[in-house]
Amino acid sequence: MRVEIIGGMGVGKTTLCNAFTRLGIHCVNENLANNPYLNLAYADPASYGFYSQLSFYLGNFFTIRQSTQADRVTVFDFSVVTDRAYASLFLKDEAQRLALETIDFLEEKEGQADLYLYLTCSPETQMARIRARNRDHEKGVTLDFIRDLEGHLANHAVRAAERGARIRTIDTEKFDLLNDADFVAVLGENLRTGDNPLASMAELRGLRAAA
Repeated sequence: MRVEIIGGMGVGKTTLCNAFTRLGIHCVNENLANNPYLNLAYADPASYGFYSQLSFYLGNFFTIRQSTQADRVTVFDFSVVTDRAYASLFLKDEAQRLALETIDFLEEKEGQADLYLYLTCSPETQMARIRARNRDHEKGVTLDFIRDLEGHLANHAVRAAERGARIRTIDTEKFDLLNDADFVAVLGENLRTGDNPLASMAELRGLRAAA
C-alpha cells in the first residue's frame, strides 16, 4: 500500500512520518539535500524554480518506484499533489506547462497512491513552526507565500479527488502529531488494516469529548 502525505511547509509531514516509524511503519522522506537548486530557487524562483522542481519530480518518482512494495504499507512524506502545487506557485507560462506535463507523465507510469493524507493547519501556525526549526532555505519564506501555497494545494487536492484519488484531511492543530500517541496509533493501525482512517478518528474524537 502506497500512502503519500500532502502538505505545505510546517504542517507536520516529517513529524507524522517519524511517529509512524516508531510504530514500525515503513516511511520514506523527501531527500532535500540531493536537490542542488533548492536554495537558489527560494532566492530566485524565476531563474532556478524550474530546475529545482524538475529535480524534485524525478527524484520523488524514482524513490516511489524503488520503495513501494505490494506486501507492506509505505508512507512517503511527499506527494504528486504537493509537486503540482509547487509547480503552479513557482513556475509560469511554458515552464509551468512543461512541469505539469512531466508530473502527469510520471504519474501515468506509476499510478496514483492508494491513499493521500492531506495535512493542514493555519498559515500562522505554519509560519511559527518554520521559524522554530530555522532551516536555511526557509529563512526568506513569508506569510503571503504560505497562503499562496496553501491555495494551490487545496486546488490540486480537489482536482486529484475528482480524478478518483482517496484523500483524508487531518488538521494538525486539532491533532497533535508529536504528542498524541493514541491518535497516531489509531491512524497507523488503520493504514495497516486498510480501514477508513477517518472512521476511527471520529470515534476517538467522540471518546475524548465524552471523557
